[in-house]
Amino acid sequence: MTIKQLKAKERNLESGSRQQILDVALKLFAHKGYAAATVREIVDTVGITAPSLYYYFGNKEGLYMELMQTHCARIDQALESHMHTSSSARERLKDLVDKIFLHVANDRDFFRLMFTVYYGPSQGAPYCDFLSYHAKFHAAIKKIIEEGIASGEFQPGNSGYMTWVIRGVVQLAMEEQIKGDRKIIERQTLQRVLDLILDLFQQPNGKSKE
Repeated sequence: MTIKQLKAKERNLESGSRQQILDVALKLFAHKGYAAATVREIVDTVGITAPSLYYYFGNKEGLYMELMQTHCARIDQALESHMHTSSSARERLKDLVDKIFLHVANDRDFFRLMFTVYYGPSQGAPYCDFLSYHAKFHAAIKKIIEEGIASGEFQPGNSGYMTWVIRGVVQLAMEEQIKGDRKIIERQTLQRVLDLILDLFQQPNGKSKE
């Protein structure tokens, strides 16, 4: 094996160890809480020593912030992805909600942690601006609704109230995904509920302004 190959192998091992620490820490933070999950428990679960964790992340706070930055960046990607389509307001809304719903369903531990820290005591966790992501999601929904009203696709109405109708349904569906103590709202069910709401928003003739 050449020196180049050895270095590549070392980088792969290092990347794997780093990701394993992140995965284990997220699960422990989400299920035990930030304060209760100790560095000792994290490193013992991964099978490494504490200095290895400190090498990658500096300390427990650095590990937590790395998790927040990585997963919050994915939320931003999901929110931005709907902005570059030319489909109807109805389809854009359904697509945006679907992307966020799937993101929550596929990343339950992160959102469980996010909701716990946001709605409950901080447990000493470093500050993360979760409110901005709620605000971005709300603004994205409202913008599409306003564009739908302006084009004539949706009936004239209070876009703020209309936004809260959709947000309320989506928020409930998101919370059901992470609680784990009851039957969850399925993806298809949420889309059907959205159709019922959007049918009420739709212009009676279903036509847009010329």
